[in-house]
Amino acid sequence: MQVSSFLIFLLAFFIYVPVIQSQDNSLVTGKVLNREDKEPLPFASIRLKNHPIGTISNENGEFDFYIPKSKRNDTLSISFIGFNGYEVPLEIIQGKLVIELSPSYNVLDEIILSEKNPLDYIKKALENLDENYPQNDYQSLAYYRQKFIENGSVINKEEGVFKTYYSKSGDSTDNQHQLLLYKPEEDPKQFQFMREWFEAKQEKRKAKAIRKGEEFDEEEYDSDMDMNFGGPESVINLDINNDRDSYLNPKHFKKYEYSFGEETSLNGERLVTINFKAKRTIDHKKDAGKILINTEDYAIVSIEQTGKFQVPFIVKPILFVMGLKIANPTFNTVISYQKFKDKWYPQLFRWDAKVALTKKHTFEANEKSDINIGQVFFINEIDSLGTSIDEQKRFDAGEDMGEQVHNDINLEWGELNIIKD
Repeated sequence: MQVSSFLIFLLAFFIYVPVIQSQDNSLVTGKVLNREDKEPLPFASIRLKNHPIGTISNENGEFDFYIPKSKRNDTLSISFIGFNGYEVPLEIIQGKLVIELSPSYNVLDEIILSEKNPLDYIKKALENLDENYPQNDYQSLAYYRQKFIENGSVINKEEGVFKTYYSKSGDSTDNQHQLLLYKPEEDPKQFQFMREWFEAKQEKRKAKAIRKGEEFDEEEYDSDMDMNFGGPESVINLDINNDRDSYLNPKHFKKYEYSFGEETSLNGERLVTINFKAKRTIDHKKDAGKILINTEDYAIVSIEQTGKFQVPFIVKPILFVMGLKIANPTFNTVISYQKFKDKWYPQLFRWDAKVALTKKHTFEANEKSDINIGQVFFINEIDSLGTSIDEQKRFDAGEDMGEQVHNDINLEWGELNIIKD
């Protein structure tokens, strides 16, 4: 799904802060670092120990975590794969936290000998999906963000809050999403690549309409490129219990190479690393990455995937005629799960795409643009009792986000954890 959205995009384009007490929430703010080199740990998990409520750190390791009033006697738990976790009672937190996590070398002193090969672990993990993931319907509240970056500058951003209904593991019913809150960028910037060409085309359309005595609709013929990149569907449906990519599909196992990577850990539990690499292009992409599997229950805890898009052969002649070049179209995907009461629930889905565009000119300098589209969807809160979403309120990826808000629980932005800018 991610690849098709990206290709459609290309085709369409070219044809010190204390704990703050409020009425309902307390705010804990801090930063998560690697103890050894003091580098930030991006997308670290920050959650309550005894309740399925949490947030993640941003790209700089920083976080704001709003704690519900009824949960202030809980313990803050911070974790990051490959590092020892950290816990601190909420009641003793004073001021901004600087949390330094240590690499978990000591956990891996004992070497596990196994007769299993890498693919055996994957097959066992797929067999155990029903046991490791919730066997009942449940729902979540999640924060969604998309950024569109051109040449290092953010030119557009949109945020949303989704309620998602997950059917029990093994059920073929698709996950259902309901958009509760939506926040578009207040002052989006214009996409600069081929700006003059777009504006000239706009003027020609306008002049033609005037000559024919027709009314010219500026919005209908808006020359700005659509920057929502297909919307949230590229990231919100990455749950492996809902849909699985080729490297987890038995039909495609022979198209990949699988090997063992270094063992690691999460909260003291051993994880075996299975590396995968596509032997050839599959569905317009060639990918590689790693799958982290718990050695106790064979749960898939995390997946990291990178790859390159293949521009369809039919498009290349069009690009050549237009003097356009697409270089290094790549993507990255991260899927991670969190353990609560012996079951693994979705925690974080990330999807990013990068591409370098060039417009060749005969008598002028070539135009160049480096584009990065970043999407993130992380679970704030999990409710073990799920209710199917009314069909009229279900999110439709083909419709405009702003017209699909159904906030039937009267949620406000200040009541939810988001990624700190």
